[in-house]
Amino acid sequence: MSEQEQTLGADEPLTQKAEGVTSETYKCPSCGNFLKFDPATQKLHCDYCGTEREIVAKPAQELYYTALSEQDYQSWGGVKAYKCPVCGAETMLEEYQTSSVCPFCGAPNIIERDDLPGLKPNAILPFSIPRQEAQGYWRKWLKKKWLSPHKLKKEAKVKEMRGVYIPVWTFDSNVNATYEAKLGETYTVVVGSGKNRRTETRVRWFHVSGSLGERYNDIQVEASQYVDAKAMNKIGGFDTVNAVAYDDDFMSGFSAERYSTGLDDSWEYAKESIVADLKEKVKARYPRADRVAYINVYPVYSGTTYKYVCAPLWISSYRYRKKDYGCVVNGRTGKAFGKAPISPIRATLLGIVIAGAVALVGYLAYMFLF
Repeated sequence: MSEQEQTLGADEPLTQKAEGVTSETYKCPSCGNFLKFDPATQKLHCDYCGTEREIVAKPAQELYYTALSEQDYQSWGGVKAYKCPVCGAETMLEEYQTSSVCPFCGAPNIIERDDLPGLKPNAILPFSIPRQEAQGYWRKWLKKKWLSPHKLKKEAKVKEMRGVYIPVWTFDSNVNATYEAKLGETYTVVVGSGKNRRTETRVRWFHVSGSLGERYNDIQVEASQYVDAKAMNKIGGFDTVNAVAYDDDFMSGFSAERYSTGLDDSWEYAKESIVADLKEKVKARYPRADRVAYINVYPVYSGTTYKYVCAPLWISSYRYRKKDYGCVVNGRTGKAFGKAPISPIRATLLGIVIAGAVALVGYLAYMFLF
């Protein structure tokens, strides 16, 4: 019996996913309702009768990166492409799903379009935080916004959270690099005499060179048009090392954003991160150096591989006093981030406290010195 036959029930059609996912693939064998992926159980689940179906997850495979990699085209198969006329987000839905609302900005009447050109994801990080739990994490985040108006916690009306897989590239590479640097060590000397006697700080410069080798694993480059780097840093990134092979089953009931930054450009960003890390490693080799004139590194990359990962994010917004504020929750860890209004009164009080603290420190320093 094939692996797919083991996964599907006896009464379900054995649709080959490689040729496109049909609505029959996700029909519940008990009641005919649709099966959706449940983050809590990691299974396909029928909300109507409770029937569940196991998902057999396979390891994600690294793909070798070459200058021609991005020229490939692979249709997702079994999905429909949509574009939002308001925010421009491009998303994919399973073909049996219908949508009239953008999962990112909530705008109505998103436009169905032909399949988008580009690469198909080969890896996915399934949601592990259910919707209700994600809303709880968002509420906890909101309660910590102590500069926000007091009534915000009670009056904020959150809209339904929408589960979206956002695009993330990951890169592995062996890096051998040579380097040259001009570093400095500060020291003090006493010069002059009498009233002109004083201490001066000087720098003793020295040149260094050498080589180093590093293996980099899963350097992440987020390729989402909607989620910026600040939000990604706040929600902690994703555990892409635990990604599994892309499977349409994990997409059932969710949508996926198409990447806005291509593979080649993302590799350039990854190399910038690698070079910055190499410079830090060079500096760490010379602990007495506390000044840097320059550090030049010349890396050579080999055995570079990549994954195109769909990473889970709960996206929503809330309304407070006729204004909308966005919020996102990491679908793997529950870390939340968003925008919140600032209370002018609380901000003013904070400013007064800070100014008072600075004045007190200045007064104590004056009394100590004089």
